[in-house]
Amino acid sequence: MLAMRGFELTFARRGITIYGMKPLKEKLIRFPVYQWLEIGFCLCFVGGFLDAYTYVSRGGVFANAQTGNLVLLALGFARGDGLSALRYLVPILLFIVGVYASELFLHIGKKHDSDFQGHGIILIAEIAVLFVVGFLPHSVPDMLVNAFVSFVAAIQFDNFRKMEGLPFATAFCTGNLRSSTEQAFRAFSKKEKGALFSSLKYLFVIGGFLAGVFGGYFATVAFDGYASFFPCAVLLLVFAAVMLGERLRRKLTAEAERSDTQEEPPLPSGNEKA
Repeated sequence: MLAMRGFELTFARRGITIYGMKPLKEKLIRFPVYQWLEIGFCLCFVGGFLDAYTYVSRGGVFANAQTGNLVLLALGFARGDGLSALRYLVPILLFIVGVYASELFLHIGKKHDSDFQGHGIILIAEIAVLFVVGFLPHSVPDMLVNAFVSFVAAIQFDNFRKMEGLPFATAFCTGNLRSSTEQAFRAFSKKEKGALFSSLKYLFVIGGFLAGVFGGYFATVAFDGYASFFPCAVLLLVFAAVMLGERLRRKLTAEAERSDTQEEPPLPSGNEKA
C-alpha cells in the first residue's frame, strides 16, 4: 500500500519512508526518470568519458563523434594513406549497427507497452559491453575495441533523446550548445517564460560532457583500459534510478487515479429538482 501525507511518502509494505517528496512527486508524474535532467547529466558524462577513453588509449579515435571520424577518414584518403585511415571506418559502421539495435530494443519495449523497459535493456547492454572492454588487453586491436565502444555510444545516443521534454544529445555538444543559445535568445528577446531555465539545463548537461572528458582523460592515464569500469558504475546508478523511479511513478499514478475516482461527484438523480 502507498500512503502519502503532506511531504511524506511511505511504502508500508517495505517500510521505506522518503521525506520532502512533493516536488519529486510532481516531477515523477510529469516525466519518466530516464528523461530527468540529473540522468541527462550522467549520460553526457559517460559520453564525454568514452570519447576521452578511446582517444587517449585506443589510437586517437572518437567513440561518439562520428563527424570527427568521418573527417579523419576523408583526410587519410586525401593524404594517400587510405589503409591507415580505414581504422576510422570501423567505429562509424558499429555506430550505425548500434542505432539499429537501439531501435529494435525500443520497438520490443513498445510492443510490451513498457517504454522504460527498452531503456533498461539498453543500459544493461552498455554496462555489459564496457565491462568486457575493461578486460581487453592492448594485444586486442584498437579497431575492435573502438567498435565496441562506438556501439555503446550509439545505443545510448539513440535511446536517450529527451531531457524533461527538451530534445538533447548525450554523444556530443553541438546540438545542445545550439539549443542553449536558442533558448537564451527566446528568454531575452521574446521574454518567453521558462526559456532561460531551459538554456541553463542545456549548459548543465554540456558541463556534464566536459566533466566526462576530464574524468576520462585522467582515469585512462591512471588505470589504462580498466578505466572503462568507471562509466559502468555511473550507468549502473542510472539503471537503478530508472528502475526505482518507474516503480514509484506507477504507484503515484495509480494513487492519483484512485483519488480522482473517489472525488468525482455523484450524478444527479431524476427525482432532484433543477
